[in-house]
Amino acid sequence: MHAIFLADLLGGFGINLWAFISQLVSFTIVFLLLWRWAFPLIRRTLERRQAVIREGIENAEKARRDLEEATAKAEQVIQQARVQSQEIVAQAAKIAEKEAKRIQDEAYVRAEEIEQQQIVRIQQEAARARADISRLVVNLTISAASKIISKSVDNKDNRRLVEEFVVASETREQNDA
Repeated sequence: MHAIFLADLLGGFGINLWAFISQLVSFTIVFLLLWRWAFPLIRRTLERRQAVIREGIENAEKARRDLEEATAKAEQVIQQARVQSQEIVAQAAKIAEKEAKRIQDEAYVRAEEIEQQQIVRIQQEAARARADISRLVVNLTISAASKIISKSVDNKDNRRLVEEFVVASETREQNDA
């Protein structure tokens, strides 16, 4: 009775009860077959794809971390290179300053040596000139004395001869200079 009532009710909606039950049994059989063989295959395929996607995401994340680490290391290397280059420039400046000081000191020493050599040379020339003047004075004195001795002169002639001697000595000195 219930089945007839249900068939009349479904028939009002245009649904055939026996066709519906047949389709329900077919659907259940297909669903059980899919459940048994197709769904596990589909699930494994989805799991594999999910694993591949997860692995790709993990690799991308690892690559991002590696890139960040490499960037940090590169920054560190660049910073170290800057520091080293500044140290090298500072050392080069110190070396150049020391070398300039050494060259300057050598130049002062060399100038001092040249100055000392010139002073010695001047002193030698002065000594030679004094010796020449002494010889001239001696020669002139001897000449004057021999003239005085060879002539008998009075006081007036003696004075004149000494004045001539002095004038002649000055003239010779000026000519030699």
